[in-house]
Amino acid sequence: MKHTLTLLAALLLAMSGALFAEDTRASPTSDVIQQLRTESAQRCDAFFRKQSGQPFAPAPILKDWNNRGDFTRHYVQSALLFASRALYLNEQIEEANKALSEMCQYHLDRPQTLLEIHSFPGALRYLAQLAQFYGPDGTRGTGRLSPETYRVMVATMWEWAKVKSKMAACVVDDSRTWTVTDSENHHANHFASCWAVTAFLARVPEYRDRKFDDGHTAKEHSAEWTAYLREYLSERGRKGMTVEIESPSYASATLGAVYWLYELSDDPVLKQRASDYITLYWALWAQQQIDGVSGGAKARCYPSSAKNGESFVSRAAWYALGIGSPEFMHLEMLPFITSSWKMPDVVMDLALDVKGRGSYEVTERRPGMAKPGVERKRGVSIAAPEGGGLVRYSYCTPEFIMGSLLCAARPASDWTTMSSQNRWHGVIIRGAMNARIYPYCETDHSSYNQQWAVQHKGTLIAQKLKTSQHADGLRVWISEAGLTAPVKEGGWYFTEAAGAWAAVRVPSGDTRLIPPSAPAKKKKPLPKAGTSDDGDTIDSDANGWLLQCSDEWSPVIIEAATKAEFPTSEAFRNAILALLVKSEGSRLTYSGIGGDRFTFYTDQTERPRVNDVSVNLAPTRVYDSPFVQSDWKSGVVTIKKGDRKIVLNFND
Repeated sequence: MKHTLTLLAALLLAMSGALFAEDTRASPTSDVIQQLRTESAQRCDAFFRKQSGQPFAPAPILKDWNNRGDFTRHYVQSALLFASRALYLNEQIEEANKALSEMCQYHLDRPQTLLEIHSFPGALRYLAQLAQFYGPDGTRGTGRLSPETYRVMVATMWEWAKVKSKMAACVVDDSRTWTVTDSENHHANHFASCWAVTAFLARVPEYRDRKFDDGHTAKEHSAEWTAYLREYLSERGRKGMTVEIESPSYASATLGAVYWLYELSDDPVLKQRASDYITLYWALWAQQQIDGVSGGAKARCYPSSAKNGESFVSRAAWYALGIGSPEFMHLEMLPFITSSWKMPDVVMDLALDVKGRGSYEVTERRPGMAKPGVERKRGVSIAAPEGGGLVRYSYCTPEFIMGSLLCAARPASDWTTMSSQNRWHGVIIRGAMNARIYPYCETDHSSYNQQWAVQHKGTLIAQKLKTSQHADGLRVWISEAGLTAPVKEGGWYFTEAAGAWAAVRVPSGDTRLIPPSAPAKKKKPLPKAGTSDDGDTIDSDANGWLLQCSDEWSPVIIEAATKAEFPTSEAFRNAILALLVKSEGSRLTYSGIGGDRFTFYTDQTERPRVNDVSVNLAPTRVYDSPFVQSDWKSGVVTIKKGDRKIVLNFND
């Protein structure tokens, strides 16, 4: 009977989704949005029910990993996911308690493994949530955790937090919370765990007055972390949000950490700021995506992820909006599917009405510069509190989104590595998840400060930086998905999508177009010991044409236009072939398909110019588009579309 009801619910959900799919290009009415909320709740519920009754299958543990204890991350994830599902469904309760207690005891017996950055820290906030939801005073299911399981869970939280939580780490100093340990997502994981665990322990009588290793109590730690996180979220909202911009692997980890703050906090200011942060994140994402595929420039986008439209955020978007990557089953989805936070109507409208958004530009001032005059320490990054020097620019149409990171040709040392690692710019195209064109430099794993670029609307020019690190030969990726085979004419490579045209030119040196071949299956590497580098967490079977460039220092020009602008291939090609590309010494001049004049200094001595004006790297607005607007450092953000509007305030 249970399976029959589950199948019926899935059928009804598919039917309602199909009905809406017929009109995905219209601004959703309030009734449609309410229906979407109902369907979202059903998808989140199905996340657990699809695995109903399945036995616990613990993932393997890698023993004695690089002299850092055991590598237990996958085992921990399997135990937490199983227990979360069983406790949510109120089934297999004995097995869930056993899985949790054995996992906790394993780490209590191995202090080095308990404290290892790549293995256990991500578990702490899940333990705090499960204890809050299903413990003796459970808010969602009182007493589903046995007294013994609850005891060992709390003991595990204590043993980790008394060592790892430091009040000195949550002082709001002159860096204004921009001092980051390990990496942005690891730092978020750490503060969310410290905050969640200390807040929980402060409510447990036998632990609330115990002294941590730094001599302070859980209550004192909880208060300091709350004050720190209020400021952390305010700083991000006022000054450009994340450094690891839309990283396919890591952006969701930082976002998920803030979901925990919202869900578990009883501090009204912190809860509101967490809500505003989440709202702003999704609004910025919504206006720069098509069908759940994120467009615009990115940081920490590993080579495999660069080819792929799938990301952890696109996977979370499916549960919230029904777009993106469907039915992804992973522990990292839990913050999104168990949260009581609701996406505002205007953000849902912005995400779903791609056609109604029209064509527009988006600019964002983004953090990433390293604070000058500060000694570099291993495992610590200090971003410049006042930002500067980095602008994320996107041109969005219903058919494609082109994006780049605008900056001066700086040395790699001017940037935090979490900003300069594996930056991506290019164009994503409607019609297939992996449809995209982008320039890049070959690298074994990671490059830093790889390229710089200039862009206006559908014209992008990029070049390898002389100050790049671990960047080799220049290449251009043209996906097989969603695009026709490139055809060369007059120095340009032309390709076509369902609703757009694109062309690529490499002005200097020879080029060779290598056809698609079956992508080699690579074993996903373990994290690098002693670093915060978890590597590429996105599997990719994307395929495409590879444009090899003999001159690694040549600029690359990419043009994109909609078929509404150029109804025929002949019209687009004639317009492109008429464009003049002129090189005079170290200066390239070019008039793009939109009529804009570009001056690009290939010796990297000056900022590029558009229509004789140097690229502005300090716009007065930190967020600027027809839909999301805020003045730099004001803390007041307006999100609007049509008659829908909300105002966020990161100062209150």
